[in-house]
Amino acid sequence: MTDLKKIEALKELVFAQSNQHCFVERERYLNSLTVPEEKPEGYYADLVAGILDFVSTPIEDCDTFVGRVVEGPPEGDAPCPNRTLFAKGHITPDYQKLLEKGYCGILDEIRANAARLGTPAAASYARNAEIVIKAVGRFAQRYAAAAAAAGKHRAAGALSRVPLQPAYDLFSALQCIWLMHMIASCYVGSRDYGFGYMDEYLYPYYQMEKEKGTTDREIVLMLASFFVKPNEICGRHPHNYRQKPVLSHSAKQYVLLDGGKANHLSELILEASRISCMAQPIFTVILSENAPERFGQAVFDTMSVTTDKLQVYNCQLLKGFLRAKHMPDEIVERPAFTACCTADIYRHTCREEFYLPTAQLFCDVLYHHKFADKEAFLAAFGAAVTKACEDYLSESRYPEADWCRKVFVLDTLLLSTCNENCDYPPYGSKYRAKNIFLPGMATLGDSLCALDRLVFRGQISYERMMAALRADFEGYEDVYAEICACPKFGNDTDADCYTVAVADTMIGAVERAEHLPQEIVLPSLYSLERNNVWAPEIPATPDGRRSGQPISENQSPVYGADRKGMTALLNSLAKLPFERTAGGGLNLTFSAPVRGDILKALAKAYFEKGGLHMGITVLDRQTLKDAMVHPEKYRSLTVRLYGFSEYFVTLPEWQQLAVLERTAYEV
Repeated sequence: MTDLKKIEALKELVFAQSNQHCFVERERYLNSLTVPEEKPEGYYADLVAGILDFVSTPIEDCDTFVGRVVEGPPEGDAPCPNRTLFAKGHITPDYQKLLEKGYCGILDEIRANAARLGTPAAASYARNAEIVIKAVGRFAQRYAAAAAAAGKHRAAGALSRVPLQPAYDLFSALQCIWLMHMIASCYVGSRDYGFGYMDEYLYPYYQMEKEKGTTDREIVLMLASFFVKPNEICGRHPHNYRQKPVLSHSAKQYVLLDGGKANHLSELILEASRISCMAQPIFTVILSENAPERFGQAVFDTMSVTTDKLQVYNCQLLKGFLRAKHMPDEIVERPAFTACCTADIYRHTCREEFYLPTAQLFCDVLYHHKFADKEAFLAAFGAAVTKACEDYLSESRYPEADWCRKVFVLDTLLLSTCNENCDYPPYGSKYRAKNIFLPGMATLGDSLCALDRLVFRGQISYERMMAALRADFEGYEDVYAEICACPKFGNDTDADCYTVAVADTMIGAVERAEHLPQEIVLPSLYSLERNNVWAPEIPATPDGRRSGQPISENQSPVYGADRKGMTALLNSLAKLPFERTAGGGLNLTFSAPVRGDILKALAKAYFEKGGLHMGITVLDRQTLKDAMVHPEKYRSLTVRLYGFSEYFVTLPEWQQLAVLERTAYEV
């Protein structure tokens, strides 16, 4: 079987998986145990070891890198998945340290740090680390034996050394990463483990591989085989609909590439992504002005092929934001994201997040008070946002609310300062990344525009506007008509200033929230699906949106409000205060495929004006409508949602219709 045929066979296995099946051996082991009321010190480390000693080591003929999980229907009546052992995920592990030192080297560091600290807690941390690392070693050796028996001699050779010992070439590095990624996601942890800057930390192993005589074409196929593997662990349904009964359901797994540090391996990774071309992983490029021309063109040539599976960020804005947060150079130089367009402190912490109900707060302020002008309204709205943010930050500090990983002894071993402090996150981490998401920006901006132009300038009384909103505009058709005549965000008019004012107010409110020194508060113009699922609890808004209808998505205008073309849209967006945000996403939709040189020119112009992010979807409405009727014909059809790629036919109908409502541009 040729390498390309192996890759296609790997993909077929992914589509053959049942979304109703669980990781049945994991469930069988955990369900066989009686959970004690008083858990001994090494309880969770022993659970990890027990699972890894219990599960089998399956291998398929098409596997280049071995490591897969046995699936089957849930057994018995126990809840599935079993959460006796459960990690939140949402981290970018320090795979570079694992490759350079191996777990044996990491364990030596932990033991030395525990001896230096001399506390019972540090000694316990070291003992748990040893239990887990030895179990990982036994599992790797069993897989090495299985690989040898299956004729996978290169995988067998790699696993006889990694992950306990350092990697020695590109193949062994990738095999090491995959085994640990699979264990963390499927057996111990959960969703959204990122791969980080693979082109940077894998480059020395790429050079070793070249010294063995491996060609670039062989390396591309090796990488493509690796990039198919993450699709095996997450199912094909979105996180909010018909979830696969596993902890890692719908995992979004980012590969980061830094244009300013691009090397030849960066281009090979992009080439491999065009071959794998599945929903996972998402390739996230931090695009800088000093990126090599050849790399920049390769990025957008890849985007033109893989569309929703690659996104780009403005490096200058991200680094400026981190400097303003007084981050050290090691953090500033590696702006990072761990799924969902969500900022992360690279290799340092587990990401935490909170969706502020901004539209609900906006309506609460509007419906229960009366204001003379937009400045007074924005001040009250900002105060409400600050309070909601502070309430979240306060609640998240209680031990029972912390994403405390004392039970998650596996992924902690690949977070930087935890091993130094011999303590689990968040207490062992130097930083706590607190992402504060601010949905509905354009809906609120258009609402402020209508309030200012119609109410605060005296055309419609405050009382009449509020009566119209409470009546959902029934019987107030004249008010509704006046609102509809107001300009909307996304058309490069002076009315954009209202959405800019709302964004400034929300971000400023988050910045004013009191927080601890180690809490890195990261405001972000991002919605995920809250723009739809929160809709029933949001009353009518002054932009003409009726009660229960969706609010705007991410950084985008209200669906259909942008009517003057792509240039006008990007000009409007570039006015937003992106230098004060860390994440969020713009999803551009095209009606037909777009050449790489055109995408490059669009992104370059947008970023030069101050834009932060760009991801695309190519939307053929007739194809999508047919896919809703005949899903069996379109199993691999993907679209971009929020900050990642999803299979269109697996989305709930409301989400499919939301995709169809987007403005699709012709270029």
